[in-house]
Amino acid sequence: MGELGLPDELIDDASVAVSELATNALLYGDGSDAELWIWLRSRPAPALVLSVFDTGPGPLPHAVHGDLLDVHGKGLAIVAALAETCGARLSRSRLRLVPVRGKAVWCAFPLPEGFAVPVPVLTPARVGRQLVLELCRRGLFASFAGDIGGRSVLLVDGLRVEITRTEVSWRNVNGGRGCYPLADLQDAIEAITKDLSAPEPL
Repeated sequence: MGELGLPDELIDDASVAVSELATNALLYGDGSDAELWIWLRSRPAPALVLSVFDTGPGPLPHAVHGDLLDVHGKGLAIVAALAETCGARLSRSRLRLVPVRGKAVWCAFPLPEGFAVPVPVLTPARVGRQLVLELCRRGLFASFAGDIGGRSVLLVDGLRVEITRTEVSWRNVNGGRGCYPLADLQDAIEAITKDLSAPEPL
């Protein structure tokens, strides 16, 4: 964050948020390693996103504003107070040799006015290859279907994902549409993973 030239106050708040999210993952997860993911997003406004993944059981967590004298249970409330937005979603591991299901608890901090999210020069084919790699790392079956009329097309566990020079889009199993600018590829990966990570039947 320092190398990106972000202000000290933002770095301090983000560091506290990471500490709280990581502590919760290690306390309430399944005891295995947590994963920290950090990226920049451009939409709906430029933001720094921090996400901690764990494989802990139970429902998705939410901020609880309890008694101020309680020693435990205030971590997500602290994150919610520091960040602009926060939440939790079903996800899958990115860094393990064998992908596992779990949850990602995240928060987003607005970037300073005038800070532009760097956008590399991306082609649909290059983004398609990167998407296949990232989704396969998460245990999803993704394959490159080809280039059709200037678009790259992927098939991901039943989803048809289209990539143009400006966006990644798909229709999920409920008929909803996912659409993200290429600059927000990590958000697109998270959304596709969420769409395909329904809880396993008991």
